Amino acid sequence: METLRVVFCFDENLVTQVQAAAASLLDARGPGERFEIHCVCTPAAGCAADAMERVVKKRDPASALVMHGMENPYANAYQVRDISAGTYLRLALPGLLPEVERILYMDADVLVRESLAPLWETPLAGKTLAAVKGAVNLSDKWEWNSDRPYWHLLSGMKGGYINAGVTLLHLAEVRKRGLDARWHEMTGERFYYQDQDILNITCQGTIAYLPPKYNRLAYLNDQDFGQFVTEGIYTQEEEREALQSPAIIHYAGDKPWKRYDTNLGSLWWDYVTAQPDLRELFDEEKARRCHGPTFGQRAVRKVKKLFSREKL
Repeated sequence: METLRVVFCFDENLVTQVQAAAASLLDARGPGERFEIHCVCTPAAGCAADAMERVVKKRDPASALVMHGMENPYANAYQVRDISAGTYLRLALPGLLPEVERILYMDADVLVRESLAPLWETPLAGKTLAAVKGAVNLSDKWEWNSDRPYWHLLSGMKGGYINAGVTLLHLAEVRKRGLDARWHEMTGERFYYQDQDILNITCQGTIAYLPPKYNRLAYLNDQDFGQFVTEGIYTQEEEREALQSPAIIHYAGDKPWKRYDTNLGSLWWDYVTAQPDLRELFDEEKARRCHGPTFGQRAVRKVKKLFSREKL
């Protein structure tokens, strides 16, 4: 089987989380699968190199780790919602990896639970990337975003806007279209969803869509997935797979290492605490003591957000 190339981009805030994500990726691999794991990180995160090497070699000596330390060229890019400028590092991949045709990007807040070979083999002829349709497509969320000053640039993406936390990037096509230069220029803009907005704006019409099981957003509940089906964004079969057998759980929003009661957070903790080389990296007792808002408080917060006119 062809080696699967995977990349994590991070700064010093996510060093331990990347180790857990990479470990789950390797532990979930299928027979004969090998990985080339690239870590693109800021100099302050370079301390992860030795620990990442141990994580990889313990699980599969035949897989390779490649570290890329670099100053963040987007350090002054727009930051919002407590998401640092490290998220923009993925935009540097076409130039940083000039010989790589395709690579699977994953956020550090993921838990891989099954082989990703079917995802890796997604046809990408004429496509710039493959990803899962995100929650922004739901009618209430789209309406809430619709009066952002730049949202007209996404008018053709309703129902097809992607969550970029898991993205199979066709770097050869990106370079062919010169999108990397455009991405760099756009990092100076105030986009609420940061580099995710940039990818959605620039890749319109060249996106292959993955089943939602490959980016199961943990904060979404059964009712949300039902709305996806009702609005024609996912099929019922895709909904069933995402809910019952997700290949990748993506903890966008609340993080299980901060709050144990995060939706599906117990699955992350079950995995991490079963790994001798990971369990000491995280404070389970502290996470258990931290509780988020009650169901009623969440509902009030959601209503306030829906009717709020505060944007960028």
